[in-house]
Amino acid sequence: MNKFKVLGLFVLLMPLWLFSTSDSSAQTPGIWKKVCTDQAKPKTCRLIQDLFLQKKNQKGKLETVGRVLRLNVIYSAVDDSSKRAPFLSIQVPMGVDLRPGLVFQIDRAKEMQLQFLRCTTQGCDASVRLKKNILRRLKAGNELKVGFRQWGATKVSVVSASLKGFTAALSQIK
Repeated sequence: MNKFKVLGLFVLLMPLWLFSTSDSSAQTPGIWKKVCTDQAKPKTCRLIQDLFLQKKNQKGKLETVGRVLRLNVIYSAVDDSSKRAPFLSIQVPMGVDLRPGLVFQIDRAKEMQLQFLRCTTQGCDASVRLKKNILRRLKAGNELKVGFRQWGATKVSVVSASLKGFTAALSQIK
């Protein structure tokens, strides 16, 4: 759980001391949710998994403090054609060092590096097209790890997300 202490600076721009105890952790339900902007149009659907930082309050109860990771899978047009392909978008909190980008790893496979595309008030985004080899590993995998650096830090913060239910959820979108 110590790796999540570093994330305290990121989440909602709260002071680092807020997460400096061992009472904070990342909550991962391991659930991929199908979200559609228009239920009548399946092409508007995507998959989302959010992971939140939780901290024990003074009464010992866990409180959700903020989101530390959002994973999106969406099918999008490729090269101005009608052909659609799956993409994975990874969103991390504001306050990251944009220069090195981020890395992700499926189970124990080789890490893949991504450059950040943009930052908004929701966080900073990186994206990758899910070619056959990556998609196959996601479907067969158990865990997706995302690594990024906090601004000014030398150590990489790593957040793990569950791939449980990914294959079934992916079959619901196209």
